[in-house]
Amino acid sequence: MIKKIVFLFLVWRILLFIPLAASYIFLPPRIGYGYTLLPYFLDKSNNLLSNFLLYPFGNFDGAYYLLIAARGYTVNAGFFPLFPLLIYVANLPFNSPAGELPFDLIQYFLAIFLVSLFFLASLIAFYKLVRFDYKENIAIWSIIFLLIFPTSFFYASIYSESLFLLLSLLAFYFARKKMWFFAGITGVFLSATRLVGVFILPSILFEYFKYEKNKSLGKLLLILLIPLGLIAYTFYNLQKWGNAFYFIQAQGNFANNRTTDSIVLFPQTMFRYIKILTTIKPAIYEWWVAFFEISFFVFALAIFYIAWKKKVRISYLIFGVLCFFIPASSGTFSGLPRYILTIFPLFIALALIRNKIFKIIYCVISAVLLFLFFMLFSKGYFIS
Repeated sequence: MIKKIVFLFLVWRILLFIPLAASYIFLPPRIGYGYTLLPYFLDKSNNLLSNFLLYPFGNFDGAYYLLIAARGYTVNAGFFPLFPLLIYVANLPFNSPAGELPFDLIQYFLAIFLVSLFFLASLIAFYKLVRFDYKENIAIWSIIFLLIFPTSFFYASIYSESLFLLLSLLAFYFARKKMWFFAGITGVFLSATRLVGVFILPSILFEYFKYEKNKSLGKLLLILLIPLGLIAYTFYNLQKWGNAFYFIQAQGNFANNRTTDSIVLFPQTMFRYIKILTTIKPAIYEWWVAFFEISFFVFALAIFYIAWKKKVRISYLIFGVLCFFIPASSGTFSGLPRYILTIFPLFIALALIRNKIFKIIYCVISAVLLFLFFMLFSKGYFIS
């Protein structure tokens, strides 16, 4: 079965080059948004990474993760530290005085290798986790639905999504095995990967109190270690910027209309999106961004309902709901098409739907959107 998963991964990874070739032929870069492309940050003599088959995997946030790994934090505190730290550590054996080695080139390929490794390991962990409760065909379909999701190209890009997915799956896997030390440690790493990673805590606590027969204070304390990754980053923020929660404030510096000092109710956000869609003309690109953001919000709500009806494990749903609703409570659905990508119980729920027509429609629409989204992303058009 591992061979089948590796095969699916390799086919998906190779097919991602097709939209890059199409965008190179048919789609010019977005005018005035050069800073969203990796070549904007490169030494102009570095022609290799400017190749159309390479640089798109480092666009947008990818460039900032590479910069943090190379130079440390400047003002980009909104990016959590574990992923760029791993890139930095992987690059240590290759580090050399400036000018002797193409430092940016080596770091780029190391980052691509890491995200590929993390994602392949995630697929294997996902399969093993699903197999606790379901037959093999459900596990494989869950993986297929994940691979063809419209924003799955982020798993091949220099983003923290692959690491976040791997750690969340491992935390649940260890919890299911009642290996609480490893569940706690992976939870610590998860809370240092993204802010919502700390929400694995209530999910693992639910697993512990509901299914652990031999409860003890020691096991409970191991689980309660989970917020340490986030706590460590707050201390770093306090030392560097004088504000322990500067990373939250920094989220509001990305010009994405995100509110960082209050919770915005969904009806208010929905009204805002409806206003955008009814006042802005579809000829403007931002209309389509808003359309897909609210569409993905509604789609996720529907699949959460199906997951609940299909009795997907409650601890998975606790984690998924928190990872979904917390970002969606910031006054914008910006980023949701990407955030949904790591909410793995949704893909289990999709695999549990028996209607073949639905599966065909989902596969066709997802594959087409994946193709179009990656084309746009590769030329500096914001997707998520």
